[in-house]
Amino acid sequence: MLLGDRLSELRKNKKETQEQTAKNLGLTRSAYSQYELNTRSPDQETLKKMADYFNQSIDYLLGRDTKESENTLPEEVILDVIRKAEIEYGVSLRDDPVVESAVRDLIHNLAKMKQSVNKKNQ
Repeated sequence: MLLGDRLSELRKNKKETQEQTAKNLGLTRSAYSQYELNTRSPDQETLKKMADYFNQSIDYLLGRDTKESENTLPEEVILDVIRKAEIEYGVSLRDDPVVESAVRDLIHNLAKMKQSVNKKNQ
């Protein structure tokens, strides 16, 4: 499977438009569309952003690994946590793709830690 196919699949799983995903990655819709169409290849930094944004390995995006990373939380749960934090602290965590990506990573890491603790306690 080619990079563009993976990007398209992952974007659709998030129920996002190309415009939304491009904005969240700090790209133009046109550039992102070209990545999905396999007519343009991302540079290393953009590839890292994509992997982080979709919570996947770069190897998976490039088709070198066929196993999709386990998402520890559904997208709706992540968005709910972000919304609650925005309300409580009066800040937007989604207007900057780098901040949103960091918040998503934090939420995923906390969930993984919680799962690990729960397994040890069983």
